[in-house]
Order: sequence, then structure tokens, then C-alpha cells
Amino acid sequence: MGGHVAKRREKWRIETKVRLQSNRYVLFLESNDDVLINRLSLFLSLFSLSANTTTTTEPALVHFLAKNTTFVPELQKTKSARVLVPGCGRGYALETFSSIFFDSENIVGLEVSETARNACEAYQSENKSKAKCVVEDFFTHDDKYDVIYDCTFLCAIQPTQRHVWAEQMRNLTKKGSRVISLVFPLGDFKGGPPFALSPELVKSLLQNDFDVEELIQVPEDMWARGRPEYLYVFIRK
Repeated sequence: MGGHVAKRREKWRIETKVRLQSNRYVLFLESNDDVLINRLSLFLSLFSLSANTTTTTEPALVHFLAKNTTFVPELQKTKSARVLVPGCGRGYALETFSSIFFDSENIVGLEVSETARNACEAYQSENKSKAKCVVEDFFTHDDKYDVIYDCTFLCAIQPTQRHVWAEQMRNLTKKGSRVISLVFPLGDFKGGPPFALSPELVKSLLQNDFDVEELIQVPEDMWARGRPEYLYVFIRK
């Protein structure tokens, strides 16, 4: 009896970890904490973050990049755009940036496990993208970028670390650089991850070093996870 229960539990753990990996919560993949895994699984269900929900880049980002007439055309001319995506998961956004910026090799995703990096590199290879994924801590990463895209990264870190996130955004950018933040999940619920975000919160974190360039209330037909979201674009002062 005990053996059957143990096998079912292990099967559940494996299936849940696969779901988490597919949705960029790979920073918890190495955990053996059943309580943590169960909690994340619950949040996946609550916010429609199933493995079948987000299998491409967020539509709001794709639409924004396609219609942008300011910095995107300028970076396209250089063919050397430097883009960072922390917590990039399989790298859907990396592949999108790679296609828009002509397969720039300076498009980088950060992850915290070899498992995540291998999955990302496989996806880039399948889609003929030159973007790369490295195993490195965002908070100690040292470089400069033209664009940083945050999606499901800020909401995954502890609220006490948010000011460090903002400082690192400053450290990794230069005058004129953009930070694009997909603000999700919205709400006033307690606990996490993911932790609740709001446009006001994100602005308060970045306003000392960045100006607001655009705030987009994403239309319902572009919601990536079946819930409301905003796309915030900031420019480095």
C-alpha cells in the first residue's frame, strides 16, 4: 500500500515540476519541498498558468514590438541590440527578440538551473535563434542592455527583494535603455509566489531612474494567461 502511494506521489511531483518548468518557475525546480510545489501548482491553476496556456511569447509584447516606431527601428538598424530576459524559461521571448532584431547574438536569457538552460537552448536551436541562455543569478549579473523584458520574474521574487530588483534594473541599463514589464498577476491577494503586482507598484520601484514611456492596458483578447495584465514601458533617464 505504502509503495503505491509513494509511486503516485512521485508521479504527481514529476508532473507538477514539468508544469512549473513550462511556465518559468524553474527557480523552484530543484526544490524537494512538497508544500512549496503544491502551493505553486495551486497558483498555476488559479491564474490559468497551465502547460497548455502559454506556449508562445506573450501577445502584448509581440504587438508592442511590431507597432513600435521609436527605439525598435533604431536598434534594428544597428543589428546589435542587447536584450536581457531574466527568468526566460524555454525562451519564447528570446526567440521573438531574436527574430525582430535580426538574430542578434547579444540577446540573453538568465536561468538558475542547467535543466532550464538546456530546455531553452533546445528551443532556440529548433527555431534557428542565436539567442543564448546562461545559468546566472540576475542580482549579480553584470552587463549593459538596450532592452530588459520582465515577465513572471518580478512576481516570483520575495517582496522584500523588490528594491534590489529595481537597483539591478538601473545597474544593467544605460541612458535611453528600455525596461518592458508585463505586470501580472494583478490583484490584492496575499502570499505567493506569484506575488500580486500593480502598475502603481512597478512604477514606484523604477521611477527614480526611469521615466514612463508607455502604459498599455492589454485587451482581453491578448491576455496570455486568461487574466488581466498591463504592459509597462520605461526609459532610462
